[in-house]
Amino acid sequence: MKKSITQKYPAKAESILSSCFVLKPATNNKLEYCEAKDVLWDTGATNTIISRNIADALGLEPIQKAMIAGIGGNVEAYTYKISLYFAKEGAWIKDLEVLACDLEDNDIIIGMDTITRGDLAITNKNGETWFSFRIPSQEHIEFE
Repeated sequence: MKKSITQKYPAKAESILSSCFVLKPATNNKLEYCEAKDVLWDTGATNTIISRNIADALGLEPIQKAMIAGIGGNVEAYTYKISLYFAKEGAWIKDLEVLACDLEDNDIIIGMDTITRGDLAITNKNGETWFSFRIPSQEHIEFE
């Protein structure tokens, strides 16, 4: 099974955005999911956050309460268990514990808790941005 995501942008990208499916942990062999069209990869975010709309649409059961510290101050949030499936690439990120809160511009913000499960590279040759992520991590990447 392919476990990598690659996206090419025809110009320098201001942000790295994907789309994916959010899957609820299976119960009684029933697969429940919804689509997330605006998934932001954010190395400045400590945690992965889903919108409350996604949590509600899937009827996710909260695991515990936590605090999110952000630009607007501290916000109380619930944590949930999900998996992400990137259909275009056939890649999975399984068994994530994520926070949920109101997100204005994105369905999901993928933070460092998820990014550090794998290898991430962003290149900008010839004015094009290329983004790649693979899971699990396979090797150190070093540019000379």
